Amino acid sequence: MCNMADKQQEQVRRHVSFSEEQKAKEEKKEAARQAVPAVKSPAERWKLPPRYEVRQLIGTGSYGSVCEAYDSTEKRLVAIKRIGHMFEDLIDCKRILREISILKKLNHQNIVKIYDIVAPQNMKTFEELCMVMEICDSDLKKLCRTDVNLSQLHISTLLYNLLVGLRYLHSAGIYHRDLKPANCLVNQDCSVKICDFGLSRALGVEAQPQELPSTPREGDQATAKKGLKRHLTGHVVTRWYRAPELILLQENYTDAIDVWSVGCIYAELLGMLPGTDVQERGPLFPGSSCFPLSPDHKHKTDYKYHTKGKHDQLNMIFNLLGTPSDEDVDLLEREDAKKYMRCFSKRPGEGLRSKFPAPDDDSIDILFHMLRFNPAARIRVADALEHKLFGEVRDKATETAASEFITLPFELEPDLDETLLRKYFCKEIRTYHPEVPEL
Repeated sequence: MCNMADKQQEQVRRHVSFSEEQKAKEEKKEAARQAVPAVKSPAERWKLPPRYEVRQLIGTGSYGSVCEAYDSTEKRLVAIKRIGHMFEDLIDCKRILREISILKKLNHQNIVKIYDIVAPQNMKTFEELCMVMEICDSDLKKLCRTDVNLSQLHISTLLYNLLVGLRYLHSAGIYHRDLKPANCLVNQDCSVKICDFGLSRALGVEAQPQELPSTPREGDQATAKKGLKRHLTGHVVTRWYRAPELILLQENYTDAIDVWSVGCIYAELLGMLPGTDVQERGPLFPGSSCFPLSPDHKHKTDYKYHTKGKHDQLNMIFNLLGTPSDEDVDLLEREDAKKYMRCFSKRPGEGLRSKFPAPDDDSIDILFHMLRFNPAARIRVADALEHKLFGEVRDKATETAASEFITLPFELEPDLDETLLRKYFCKEIRTYHPEVPEL
């Protein structure tokens, strides 16, 4: 634990860390890793240059696998994400291209860094890609499941670092659109690094000229219709952090969607304060249905049925925060959304204090302002950084902005088929390996 006297001498955010006992465990584990030779499996299946020595598998998912490896050239540990069967689903493939393109252009201490993309042997036929990235100790999802408690100072530092990263991201014209604990990497010193930009949107003039992204869909309308169900209803966990305007399919949403997600993440972190049993921790709004995007299959067009569902995403939100005012409902763009909202029974909500009796008033205040139904009333990231909650941890020098908006030219392609995707991947890979021939 950091020495409180150090706060007067140096930047406090650099001194806040998790418990010394937890840190000692991690150091012991790392020493054990160093002593064990590189495993033969699954390393044998990873087609990597000799400079990368696979240490252990650290994650798997629908996207592929992630391993910890040692980069003997740069003499550092890295995380390598391997994605297989790249071109079986072109929408998924475009997500990978989007993540690579965005990460390459971002440069901030609270955004995960991409170091390298392993050049495939044949650019015309490759089906697998390996991304070499910055490695972190854990992520906020794993942290929240760990049987440890955090102090208010720890949690405020984590939130502050997340908001600093989000400020930079928004200044680059990027909406993350899928912020959740698993997409926030974390280190022992409480530094946070935002990752996974596959569902992000770039507002640069090349990607979206003079307008905000129209919907939370993938790509143009034709591919959007095909991929919508898989990406926005298939990932159940993601809906727990989804802002009401996305649930209601509003078209001209703003960067406030990410602020809502951060509020949901912060609420989970508050569950790590002393006095809360680890079994009681979890998402703030763990809805199991999300009408109209993912309705109950037997009641696809029945508005009133979903407003009565105990586990409908919006119902869970309203049970805690109360139903929105008539004025806020009138601001919705779509008439069907207004009709749906008027079917909900009016209620004041139990209030944040009913869920969080332990946190101080400043914590509840910032959470309240992040979780406003009306996105225009939601606190902006710049204003959140000014909140007195961060009086002890703020370091204005880290609150930097990007020099320009990020643009993604491939987003303008009317038909991004496999041939074009390979050309764009080749262009990205050539920034790391100029020797790779152009397609």
